[in-house]
Amino acid sequence: MLVTILKLRTGVAALALVFGSSAALADSTLAVSIDTSSFGDAGWLDFQYNPANPGVSPATTVTLSGFEGFSAAAPVETAGQVSGSLAAGYVIGNGNSWNSLFHAVDYGGILRFTVTFSGDNVDLSGGAYGSRFAVFAYDAAGTALLGNSTADDGRLIGIDLAPATAIGEVVPPTPISYSDVATISAVPEPSSWLMLGVGAMLLAGAARRRA
Repeated sequence: MLVTILKLRTGVAALALVFGSSAALADSTLAVSIDTSSFGDAGWLDFQYNPANPGVSPATTVTLSGFEGFSAAAPVETAGQVSGSLAAGYVIGNGNSWNSLFHAVDYGGILRFTVTFSGDNVDLSGGAYGSRFAVFAYDAAGTALLGNSTADDGRLIGIDLAPATAIGEVVPPTPISYSDVATISAVPEPSSWLMLGVGAMLLAGAARRRA
């Protein structure tokens, strides 16, 4: 009986650790979904990651991966610190004042991808110089903005990353959707899924023994 109780407590503790302590970690990777069913046949998505103050904002990057609904053969135009590919993932740095990945897409369905923030995001001076990741949707000519955004510049989503002001401090990105067609959700870290599975198995085992 004592062993069963201990295993049950261990499982509960594992679940609590997943949901209680991994929230900040989960926010470092975000999943974005854009419903383009009202956009027409084809157009462009503009992915930008720009600093509030070039050369002063902490050097960080965003990695775009997990693409769904994108074609590897589609034309791509880049500016600033952009590298990678659709298959391997694109990396956009914030070292220049303007860093852009202009990607041709076929509209009509739902486009998905994930955004992962990386880098030493610490500013011990306390200056509020963060960076912003944003996505814009354009028509086939690449001139007219789509998506009925409420943002002044027409972006569908914006994810702001404020710098940490102390070593070891975790400052999760702040996501905002400016259109009904775009959603943003947190993606749990792999370690969180592993701990969740272990906790669930322990709880299931304890329940069977009690039965």
